[in-house]
Amino acid sequence: MASIGTLNGPLPTFRNYKARIVAKHLGLDLATTPEFQMGVDNKTPEYLAKFPCGKVPTYEGSSGFTLTDSSAIAYYLASKAGSDSSLLGKTAEETAQILQYILFAEADFTPAALGVLAPLLGFSTYIQPAFQASEKDLARFLDALNTILIDKTFLVGERLTIADIIVACDLIMSFKLYLTVDDRKTYRNVARYFKTITGQAAFKAVVGDIEL
Repeated sequence: MASIGTLNGPLPTFRNYKARIVAKHLGLDLATTPEFQMGVDNKTPEYLAKFPCGKVPTYEGSSGFTLTDSSAIAYYLASKAGSDSSLLGKTAEETAQILQYILFAEADFTPAALGVLAPLLGFSTYIQPAFQASEKDLARFLDALNTILIDKTFLVGERLTIADIIVACDLIMSFKLYLTVDDRKTYRNVARYFKTITGQAAFKAVVGDIEL
């Protein structure tokens, strides 16, 4: 099988996982760059000529088509599925809901999570008011997601969609590094959902077992 394209970026990151999980789920041959060095390879003239913002991950298709943003790449690969796939939804309404949850994950949840995790990991300066504001936002978004998932196995419909893959990937760092046992009890529906999605065969094939 010919490769559909190449995903550029370090392999073990939650952003990189998204497209690789979609590719694995659909049986697509997606090339990767295991030796990619962040801050080096994405700063070369050749890379910046294709991806001027220097963002990672990026995608370059076999036809020369290029794309940035982890969720956009995952969504594009999901569009390669056959008509019987549920990844992008079966109706216009389902597709709109899928986009709703992707935007929630990217624009609301992830910035709040990184506002908490980056200072804890030493990637940014700890500024107490900003950290506390991020913690408050993170709790609010987790509470909202917990309510949404009360009677749901998947976010949209009865089968796995791209929304589940993206949301679960964006939850990985919070579950691994921040949420306590008591937090997981408080957000029990989110914890159940996270376990269900990360237990999917394609997810496990890319990410492996997630130690919590």
